[in-house]
Amino acid sequence: MRIDPALFNIATNNLLAIAREMSADLLRSAYSTVIREAADASTFLADAKGRIIAQSQNIPLHMNSVSPALNGALSKIDPAQLTEDDVIILNDPYNGGQHLSDIYLFSPIFWEEQLIAFSGSVGHHVDLGHSPGFNLFAKDIFEERMRFTPIKFSLSRDWNGGLLEQVIRANIRIPDDTIGDINAQLTANETGRRRLHQLLQRYGKESLLSICEQFLDYTETAMRRSIALVPDGVYEGEDQADDDGIHEEPVVIRVRLVVEGDTLAVDFTGSSPQVRTAINVPWASTVSSTYSALKMILGDPLIPFNDGAYRPITITAPKGSIVNPVEFAPVEGRNVLVMRIFQAIQKAFVQAIPDRVPAPGYDQRTELDMHWRGNKFYAISEQLGGGYGAGPHNDGADQLDDPLGNCKNTPVETLEIATPFLRVTRYELRADSGGAGRTRGGLGAVRAYEFLEDDVHMSVYSDRFKYPARGLHGGQDGATAYLKVTRNDGAVEYLPAKGSTTVNRGDLLEMAIGGGGGYGRPEERPAQQVMLDVERSKITPQAAEQQYGRKSEKQPERGSGYEH
Repeated sequence: MRIDPALFNIATNNLLAIAREMSADLLRSAYSTVIREAADASTFLADAKGRIIAQSQNIPLHMNSVSPALNGALSKIDPAQLTEDDVIILNDPYNGGQHLSDIYLFSPIFWEEQLIAFSGSVGHHVDLGHSPGFNLFAKDIFEERMRFTPIKFSLSRDWNGGLLEQVIRANIRIPDDTIGDINAQLTANETGRRRLHQLLQRYGKESLLSICEQFLDYTETAMRRSIALVPDGVYEGEDQADDDGIHEEPVVIRVRLVVEGDTLAVDFTGSSPQVRTAINVPWASTVSSTYSALKMILGDPLIPFNDGAYRPITITAPKGSIVNPVEFAPVEGRNVLVMRIFQAIQKAFVQAIPDRVPAPGYDQRTELDMHWRGNKFYAISEQLGGGYGAGPHNDGADQLDDPLGNCKNTPVETLEIATPFLRVTRYELRADSGGAGRTRGGLGAVRAYEFLEDDVHMSVYSDRFKYPARGLHGGQDGATAYLKVTRNDGAVEYLPAKGSTTVNRGDLLEMAIGGGGGYGRPEERPAQQVMLDVERSKITPQAAEQQYGRKSEKQPERGSGYEH
């Protein structure tokens, strides 16, 4: 069916608006700070074949994982048996999910008794039973969280006090938050269904389905055009995580890109084998992080991302490798390595399109999970980013979540209201943490917590405590991170990047985040910009002289962050 270009533009923007409205409803309805404030959730519309048509621009790692999740579900559930009272729930990493904390909910949408589409959402849930927070030493996924293989449940029978809700409530510590967040996802799904019904009423079924097909083709054409601009060839990249949490050796990601015309093959052969700890990367996360990296480096930012963009790309990895583990290896901390996938791909592209690739950033999700039981259970998940790498023409951004996570900053006031067992005593940028260069790497930050109660369980997964974000084209490296506990008796402990501990009343936890790499030689940075950085306390006078050869009369001020 031939579609008028104006109608195509209006209808596709309507589809994108639906996904964004779903996201707004989810965030407004959520209970937990990790979804309500940090926005660790995403929403989308898919067609009846499980192909993503439109999605909210929230979490890239979520966005590009929806197809594996929905197709994993549809391989186990007969679509012919679905009704609009059904919901598909899934979090199983070995059936299309990512890690067990991320629950996908898919709601079928019918029109004229025909399955037309799915509205869907995914959200990060702080507590789903089993280990509190991150369990580095989980032997398998069954020690990590409650697991949902793809199953359908009846909204009217099994939820709102029904069997499934009762089972979930009975197995988690903070049922009000978790059930509230699941209800927020269901609310978003219903928004998607209602809005799509309105579009079907306005444009008709055949017309709208045709527009969706052409939308996929349109995005495929745009991605092929972007790939074709890269010179044909074979490009290789490598990046590494500090360790697996047990051994000292780094965990290595190797990637080989083969560009031929308008197609791109991505191969992870040579990457480290899967490890015993919970930082393995399930296949859906490998696929998602790969697609995200390619879209960010190659794609026109104005082109929406849907399943059409994936058609020119193939991805392979050996089974049993760190990026394609054998069932049922633990994967809860897969965020440690997804950005190493991203950076390995980025480093490969430096060889092909050097003027379009920035220096590496800190680019690491640091997740601090804290659980405490007082008169009831409390649990929070802090999502902390770091400094971005400098680009050819711009300094790196300061203290943002990694590009695959894209979570928002959780305000200190909101955090303290939600967690009576702590208060935040400090949150500031780390001077000199960004790598020096013609353009400077972005700064990390320091966030410090004072604990007001005993027996708080704290777990962390992070990285770049050993290996910093490297500078590019003569730029200097960013600062590494550290995690320090000052006990109430004055004893100081430096904690590893992955693991857990117990903190008590009067203990002070200090998380210092690393910065991004610099781009180009520092001596090429204009003196005016160096002096402005000193005035803004982004670099110290000492660094201005030592790294840039510029003298400044500014003296360190109390609370300026210079001591870091």
